[in-house]
Amino acid sequence: MKRLIIFGFLGACILFQGVSAKSQDKPDTPKDAAKNAELRPGGAQLKVQIVFAEYDGEKKVKSLPYTLLLHAEHGSRATKIRIGSRVPVATAIDKAAQFQYFDVGTNLDCSATPAQDGKYQLQMYLERSWVEGDVPVDTGKSTAAPKENDDTVFRQPVIHQFKFDNTINLRDGQTLETDFATDPLTGKVIKVEVTLSVLK
Repeated sequence: MKRLIIFGFLGACILFQGVSAKSQDKPDTPKDAAKNAELRPGGAQLKVQIVFAEYDGEKKVKSLPYTLLLHAEHGSRATKIRIGSRVPVATAIDKAAQFQYFDVGTNLDCSATPAQDGKYQLQMYLERSWVEGDVPVDTGKSTAAPKENDDTVFRQPVIHQFKFDNTINLRDGQTLETDFATDPLTGKVIKVEVTLSVLK
């Protein structure tokens, strides 16, 4: 009987110590959480949102968001997005018009590696092209001055292009307006916003 009481007392002591130690554990800080995420097989899983914002003066006229999922580890392959259309552009205008097709749209390449202080290094190559407006081209079918609405005028598309190649460091939940450029033809300003989130 005494032996059963002693074993019961020892078991209660061990159980109490385990509960006490667990209650004293501190929750992970954001830096600890990021470090633990880096130690997972395959590295931390990240969600990166890239937004192309277009401004006409102070007014935002266009916002194009894209989301990529990737792992933060050294030597990992870049995550890629390809989306767009093929636009015909005339290369010869005579009895039989000839066309060449150009890819117009968005190309995104992004990879991530762990950096210091709980941050992640994003290596990004972004390319965006779009059609806006057109240029009237005389087909040469008439000797008179061409009019924009007659069949002697062929309208060619105007293809704009924006490229961005950079490396930035972000932490979980941080948003950065990385760069901006002014379209020399339209005067519109293009900005790129990048937001990083660590998936739990």
